[in-house]
Amino acid sequence: MKYNMKYKKKNTTLAAFAIVLLLGGCYSYPPAQVATEANTFSQKKKDSYSKLLKGTTVLTLFKAQRIAAKNNPNYAAAYHAVNAAKMRYYQALGAYSPVVNATFRGGGSTSDFNQKSSSAIATDNTRAYVGGGLSATWLLFDGLARTMNVLAQRHSYKAEKALQEDVRRLLMRAVAFAFYDILLAIERQRIAKSNMEFQLSNLKDTQLKFEAGAVPLSEVLNFKVETNVATVSQVQAEYEYEISVYALARLMGYPDGNFPSIVKFPGINSATDDRLTSIDVYLDTALNNRPDLRGFREQLKTAKYTMYQSYGPFMPTVSAFGNMDYSSQRTKFSGSGSGTVNKFASGRFDGGVQAEWLIFNGLARFNRVRETEALVAQAKFNIADSWLQVIEDVRGAYINYVMRTKQAKIYKRTLGLVTKQRDLVEEEYKAGNTELARLFQAQNVLVSSEVNLVRALVALRKAKVSLNAATNTNTIGVDLSVD
Repeated sequence: MKYNMKYKKKNTTLAAFAIVLLLGGCYSYPPAQVATEANTFSQKKKDSYSKLLKGTTVLTLFKAQRIAAKNNPNYAAAYHAVNAAKMRYYQALGAYSPVVNATFRGGGSTSDFNQKSSSAIATDNTRAYVGGGLSATWLLFDGLARTMNVLAQRHSYKAEKALQEDVRRLLMRAVAFAFYDILLAIERQRIAKSNMEFQLSNLKDTQLKFEAGAVPLSEVLNFKVETNVATVSQVQAEYEYEISVYALARLMGYPDGNFPSIVKFPGINSATDDRLTSIDVYLDTALNNRPDLRGFREQLKTAKYTMYQSYGPFMPTVSAFGNMDYSSQRTKFSGSGSGTVNKFASGRFDGGVQAEWLIFNGLARFNRVRETEALVAQAKFNIADSWLQVIEDVRGAYINYVMRTKQAKIYKRTLGLVTKQRDLVEEEYKAGNTELARLFQAQNVLVSSEVNLVRALVALRKAKVSLNAATNTNTIGVDLSVD
């Protein structure tokens, strides 16, 4: 029997806890991929997040951006900030509902009374009581303060959504920049390796000529020096590749800070597309699409409704109320060999309408209104500043893209000329018609031209990404709520 009572008590507790969770709700979300409470690298988490790259051998920019939109902690934090703003909006809606409270009281008392006299009266009193009540209030009118607060929280929620979209916009740009830095480092490795192979090939031929007594030792040493220079360039490019990979891995939210060895990257396209429309089109597009500007506009609406809410305390408030109480009391009197028991029970209900009107509170209401008016003015100037920032971003990105396109075309033509020039000088050197210094000069110009071209191509891609980000067009991303 004792076990059954204990079991029933446990079930009752669990049921009550379940009801609280059901009514209050439980916010669930996938945990961060990094054990934030850990102090060692080995405690990181990488199970579900690593699955997104499963089977990927060539990582494209499109896939990198989609994974970043799912894994990036900063974007996830912005997503949850939106949910918090939504819950604040729902809290504001709760002000329209009545407030109901239930109360319970129970207890007891004991008292002894002794009178030292000839009658020798002695009395013991024992009292037990229990009671409960139910009260409800319903605000009927408060000068539209509730309505203004609801509207303010609604636009605050929209501002958070705009902020989340802006975080995604900047994240997509950052991922693209890191991705193109990787492609640049890969191309620089290729160029350095090609230069080293060229120097080694000529070193081998020159070594044979030296052994035959046709050239001095200095030419052999010169080729060895140039081989070492090419090797240093390759090592530098490998370092830049690793750093860029770490940057991309961080943006994509990978705890290892790196990718599996099977993951490779595509080559960079040499196309130099220069199809652009009028800058006015880009400006209009940005002013309509930019989420940061839209967020400031929503903040202005929030500030306005908060100002309207501050007018509410100047109006009376009217509310309806109702109270219901029940109490029961049992008192036992004992002493001098006799005892009596008194029982008492009572119930009460009252209700009505109550109105209050604040007359004076030290000008606090007036100063609150002036504060909210200042916040409205601040929000307006924030919009003006954001407007100018958008115009600057678009104009800067537009002219940068035009300039990078011109540069890439020039470097592409230059590389063709320099390649032919280097090949001719190499033939002349092998035929003994030109000096070694001329060959080194031609080769160095070729290497420099190749590096300039790949840099220009990467800068052109980044310029296009910047223009898209400035107008908030052609950006990749997914909603965290979608699997």
